[in-house]
Amino acid sequence: LVLPAVLDPELCRRARDAMWAAIATHLPRMKRDDPSTWGPLTEEESAELKAQRPEVGGDPYFAGNGHRFYVRNGAEQFMLDLAPRALWQVAEQLLGEGTVVWPAGEDDSGMTTGPCFMCDDAVGGLATHLGKEIKRWPEKGAFITEEALRLPKTGPVWLNGQGTRGLYCTLPNSPSPGPNYRSAHSDGACYGRWRLQIAAYVDDLPPNSGGFTVWPGSHSRIWRDQWDAFLEGEKHTDKHLAERKSGGYNDPVIQRIKADTQPFDCHGPAGTVVLWHTKILHMAGQNLSTDVIRQATIYGFLKTPASLPDPLVVDNTNGDIWRDWSDEVRAIYEQQQ
Repeated sequence: LVLPAVLDPELCRRARDAMWAAIATHLPRMKRDDPSTWGPLTEEESAELKAQRPEVGGDPYFAGNGHRFYVRNGAEQFMLDLAPRALWQVAEQLLGEGTVVWPAGEDDSGMTTGPCFMCDDAVGGLATHLGKEIKRWPEKGAFITEEALRLPKTGPVWLNGQGTRGLYCTLPNSPSPGPNYRSAHSDGACYGRWRLQIAAYVDDLPPNSGGFTVWPGSHSRIWRDQWDAFLEGEKHTDKHLAERKSGGYNDPVIQRIKADTQPFDCHGPAGTVVLWHTKILHMAGQNLSTDVIRQATIYGFLKTPASLPDPLVVDNTNGDIWRDWSDEVRAIYEQQQ
């Protein structure tokens, strides 16, 4: 679902200003009023930015590669007010009142605290985004919930429901993803507590300018096949397998979807929000514009451990994709059967 221009314009402006403030600090060759300076990051620039990882762990505040860069400000209060909290009633209507983890964001010490189901996929995310701080956790997931996982504000705060991914941006004239849409993927594992995610645009985004791109209907097909693979013993992170059925990128079902389904470019004015099922096949589209930076923040609403306890997180033997959604959503689904 695409909701055009539903977010607070002032908070959208503040997010744009935050992006340009970060650029002024970390990539000053780019000038806000001169699109000719908005060229891709060089290898040297990327390496220098990547090296600026905080001592407490987490990603660099600003980093990127080629035509893509991010600002890891997703746990800041204004970013949470901008999108996740603004869509709170929508999330509860779709997932069930009182069943969604509240995004409190960072505390005074710059840390976040929230529940996380410690599967292999989550532990892999910690390893990728925390640097040396990963030593505090085991190498493999225990598949149980850590009720109060503390993560630094630029860490993977989406894992404990306490922050968005920050600002994900695509520069103009980005390269084609190719006929096979090589960056298209389905997020994470089928097991877990994400069901509903949002992509929110903080600036106007015309068609063909890097918009969130989805393959309609793909979520139900991927959900079914990934659960079948998990019940057969495959985990999302089993990279040793010659053919993966639940890896999220080159699964057989994803190849079939790419062959028989046309992708859809979600665009719109500043404040537009895309609501999407967590398993839908998606990618950041190619930015064919010459003077538009695609600026989006992405957030996944987490079901609470009380509403979705650990045994149910890893058990969906009946394949019901809407089991963990609100009664209203389930009623609509059942009427269509």
